[in-house]
Amino acid sequence: MRRMIAPWAAALAVAATSALGSDAPKQAGPYDPSLDGWKQLQGAAQKARADSRPLLVVVGGNWCKWCRALDRVMDENAELKGELAARYEVVHLNWSKDNNNTKAMKRLGHPEKLGFPAFVVLSAKLEVVHTQASDSFENPDPEHPGYDAAKLLAFFKRWEAAK
Repeated sequence: MRRMIAPWAAALAVAATSALGSDAPKQAGPYDPSLDGWKQLQGAAQKARADSRPLLVVVGGNWCKWCRALDRVMDENAELKGELAARYEVVHLNWSKDNNNTKAMKRLGHPEKLGFPAFVVLSAKLEVVHTQASDSFENPDPEHPGYDAAKLLAFFKRWEAAK
């Protein structure tokens, strides 16, 4: 009996190790670790200047459950989505172990020290206007974890004039 279990256990251990080390699909989301964050900001600034509006940089990563929750509410809440589309050039700037976008983070004043996700409002000239951690926008109801759309909307409206 022992001889039959040993090969089976060894095969299971090899399969589990292979699955963990494989090229399993990464968590999908708006943060692209392949992008150079500084170039991403420069391109967004050109669009922002043309449209005379500020940039809203959301710093985070697809690995972060709170970043995905924030993205979900920003995408699913029609009022938030409309406000962002009309008033901001939105940039999802990746920070991950694969690409922590050192140059962009330095230029933004190291918002990663606030935790993830973090907001940075920039003028179209790439001047930092405001930096904000996202925890104050969390929904306090443990039955409905995530973000409070009304708090986010108030924040976005407060800083939309920063051109």
